[in-house]
Amino acid sequence: MSDVLYRLTYDTTIPEAVDVARRLANRSDAFRRQLKNSLIYAAAGAWLVFFIAWLYIVGNSALNLVFAAVSATLFAIVFAAIFQRFLEKQIRSQQQKLITEQFGDQKVIESELELRSDAVWMRQSGIEMIFPWTHCTRIQNNPNDIEMNFTQGICVVRSRHFASPAERQAFFETAQRLSRSTTASSPS
Repeated sequence: MSDVLYRLTYDTTIPEAVDVARRLANRSDAFRRQLKNSLIYAAAGAWLVFFIAWLYIVGNSALNLVFAAVSATLFAIVFAAIFQRFLEKQIRSQQQKLITEQFGDQKVIESELELRSDAVWMRQSGIEMIFPWTHCTRIQNNPNDIEMNFTQGICVVRSRHFASPAERQAFFETAQRLSRSTTASSPS
C-alpha cells in the first residue's frame, strides 16, 4: 500500500451522486453524440410535420413553399431548444432513479477518500475504487467542489466536506502535486 497523504470521511447525498453521474456522462463522446443525434432527429421531424401541415392548410404555391420552409425552420429551431430542455430533464430523472435504486433507501452515501502517492482511493457504501494518478486527465478547482478527472472515471469532493477553506486548498494543492509528479515520472 502506498503512502496516504490526505484522508477525508464524509457523507454525500443522492442529488450529489446524480450530479457526478451527469458530469461523467457528459464527458462521454458517445453520450454527447446520442444527445446531438436525438436533437437533430427531433428538429428534422418537427420541421417536416410543420412543413407538411402548412402546405396542407394553406396550399402549395411557390410563395407558400418559401413561407412554409422558413416557418418550418424557425419552428424546428424553437422545438429543438424546448426538446433539449425536456430531454435533459428526462435524463436527469433517469439518473436519479438509477442511483436511488443502486443505493436503496439511503439518504446519504457514506464515503471515504484518500489521496495516496500513487492513486486516489475511494470507498462509497462498501464499494472501493482506485484511480491511479497516471490516468489523471485534469483536476478542476470549481467554486463548490474539486473535480478530479481520470480516464476511467471521475471523483468530486464538495467544498462542504472540508473543515475550512485552508484545508480545501491544501487538498487541492496536494492532488495537483501528486497528479503532476506521477504524470511527469511515468514513461512516455
